[in-house]
Amino acid sequence: MKARCIIEVAFPDRNAAEAARISASHEGNIGNRSKTKIESNGNTLTLGIEADDIVALRASVNAFLRAFQVFEGVEKEEVQK
Repeated sequence: MKARCIIEVAFPDRNAAEAARISASHEGNIGNRSKTKIESNGNTLTLGIEADDIVALRASVNAFLRAFQVFEGVEKEEVQK
């Protein structure tokens, strides 16, 4: 059973969105059971994932969400400095 997911993530500005896109782009290469496409449009990233099954979809979604969470933590640290 094929599974698909589209996630949109808003960032504070265009530069942050592009930096997050670049830093998370390698996450799409975690296996051969899913394909990902990540695009930035202004301050928003759109992530599309298509997987062979739910387990592969979940693994890909989790990998990207962890990467975005790390990026968010780095951004917060930079603002506090």
